[in-house]
Amino acid sequence: MKIVVVCDSKECATLLENAGKELNFEVVCEVQNGLDINNEIPESEIRLSNAVLFAIDGEVEHIEKIERFIDCEYYEVEPKFVIDNAKNVLLEIASDIN
Repeated sequence: MKIVVVCDSKECATLLENAGKELNFEVVCEVQNGLDINNEIPESEIRLSNAVLFAIDGEVEHIEKIERFIDCEYYEVEPKFVIDNAKNVLLEIASDIN
């Protein structure tokens, strides 16, 4: 299972990456804060993923370079749910896909 994630904090990214390791999922995160993009995920890697997760407080439409994610299976979650239980967030996505 490969999930690419756009987060608005490094904390969410770290929690999801660690949960992914526990579950044997490949989780690749980029952090967007304002106009800054850290660890930008290339479109080629996005296309190879099973799902995209937006773990952000704002609207998906405000994601920088959103066009990279067109036609992808995607999920949205508020960061507080990732902070509470990142592993459960990933399991719910995997359950929905399978």
